[in-house]
Amino acid sequence: MLGHIFGRDGPAPLPGDSSDEPPDPDAAAVQLITRFWGTYLAVLASGDTIGLLPDPGGLMPVFSRMTATHLLVASQARLLFAADGSHPSIDLAALGDFLARPELRTTTTCLEGVRELRPGSITSLQGGVLSERQLWRAGSFLPDRKSPSFEEAADLLRHEAVAVMKTWHEALGAPVVAVSGGVDSSLICGALSAAGLPFSCVTLATRDPGGDERPAARQLAGHLGVRLHEEIYAPEDFDPFQSASAGLPRPSRKSFLTRVDAMLAGACSRHGALSVWDGNGGDNLFCYLHSPAPVVDRLMTEGLFSQWPRTLLDMCSVTGADIGEMARATLRRFLGRPGFPPWPADARLTRGCAPAFAALSPVAPWNREVAAWHGGKQDHLALIMRAQLHCHGPANPVRRFSPLMSQPILELCLSLPTWLWCHGGINRALARIAFAGDLPQVLHRRTSKAGPDSFLGAIFDRNRRIFRELLAGGILDEAGLIDMGAVERALQTDRDRDDPVIYRVLDLVEAENWAREWQS
Repeated sequence: MLGHIFGRDGPAPLPGDSSDEPPDPDAAAVQLITRFWGTYLAVLASGDTIGLLPDPGGLMPVFSRMTATHLLVASQARLLFAADGSHPSIDLAALGDFLARPELRTTTTCLEGVRELRPGSITSLQGGVLSERQLWRAGSFLPDRKSPSFEEAADLLRHEAVAVMKTWHEALGAPVVAVSGGVDSSLICGALSAAGLPFSCVTLATRDPGGDERPAARQLAGHLGVRLHEEIYAPEDFDPFQSASAGLPRPSRKSFLTRVDAMLAGACSRHGALSVWDGNGGDNLFCYLHSPAPVVDRLMTEGLFSQWPRTLLDMCSVTGADIGEMARATLRRFLGRPGFPPWPADARLTRGCAPAFAALSPVAPWNREVAAWHGGKQDHLALIMRAQLHCHGPANPVRRFSPLMSQPILELCLSLPTWLWCHGGINRALARIAFAGDLPQVLHRRTSKAGPDSFLGAIFDRNRRIFRELLAGGILDEAGLIDMGAVERALQTDRDRDDPVIYRVLDLVEAENWAREWQS
């Protein structure tokens, strides 16, 4: 067993620990995913069969590479090549596919011969032949017709969050929590505080008020009586030639995170912590939907004479739509064809034809789950899938950890109906009310927060010439993956126009630097 593993009801012997006979790999794997949780790779052997089981939460990515004589498995892609001294090669076709859907985590990586094992599935090797069987299914946790009340659901979330944060605190020590005054990081702080555990906070701010969350972070830290460290984004410190995804098998991180990593690592050192905990994935996990899905779900589940009109009003408040707009959207969805929401390819600034979504192989194949009366849970599943590349496990080189995506919290959130998350006309309502008594009241109802947009705009503005020189004739350009004419036009964009093409350029720069780093 590699990584961290915890019993759901406290310490418990692992499968096979209390017996001289090795357990059947499939049976042992089922016990692990039902009676335990954590971030781990279980290696289960019996006779001539070896089974590999990454934890269902996916917080410990596991990569594999098959050689002529061995199956190599590692949590870091570099180790797959260090093991036999071979040099990695970039899979340019896979890189093109990735750029078309940069938020989709698939079993295919952008390195030739390197694949990611599916979390919650057992990959078996027998006689040189690999097979895979999915054991943990998101669909097993989706709600049925009977649902808890809003208050009951909030209590369940509070209980699970406190238990999970306490367990991770015991395993990893007192963290520094990256806070912004938003719901997700505040929930982590509230859970740690409710458990009586020590921690400190760090917040990152832009020089302009549009990205400065220090007042909210100070309120939070002051209310909880914890130390707060503050850092300022400095565009002049950004290195346009450094990859934030260095060592990863995909260019999956945003380029500006090189500065975030450095600032958070400094906060760790100052506070004597081993890691920074972030709220990554919280918006997705806590079902932040902007559609009539919760209205239709409640109508389908509880019937025509239920409280679905109340949910319609709630979603008007969440989205800003008027009653007529939301009613028409609800009718269209009710009469429409249910299914997993579309995941279109992003063709901006690139060449080539991206494969259809159905032809891809997500590590979390939740697009195949059937949600019965709760069609909105398919939207919820898609949201969580979009967060999976941005969540950190505890064993990663940047000292970041995203505890909200831990298996017990994930399973609970999947089980709660969509309409509970918008109760009272506010997004992520369950996460807010679960720790309302522990956090400042002003943060409890807060629905918007600042971001580093001005920092990203300044990075773009300062480095236009460098980005042009980097991309023109670079690896992506030579491979025919990008349209340099379109890139040239995008590089002329006025940073004050708030044009999202700026972020697309930064993603291409990250991919170029990532590719050069692997080829060096």
